[in-house]
Amino acid sequence: MEKALIFFDIDGTLLNDKKQLPASTKESIRLLQEKGHDVAIATGRAPYFF
Repeated sequence: MEKALIFFDIDGTLLNDKKQLPASTKESIRLLQEKGHDVAIATGRAPYFF
């Protein structure tokens, strides 16, 4: 498998309705990283908002 660069949005993708990072999301990101993929955030927010 090739290494991939994977981007996620914050609202509605990484964070739930309570603006929390679910344990399942954190685990999924960890698994992607363990497989050698790079994971990043793509957002229109200003840096002090994330």
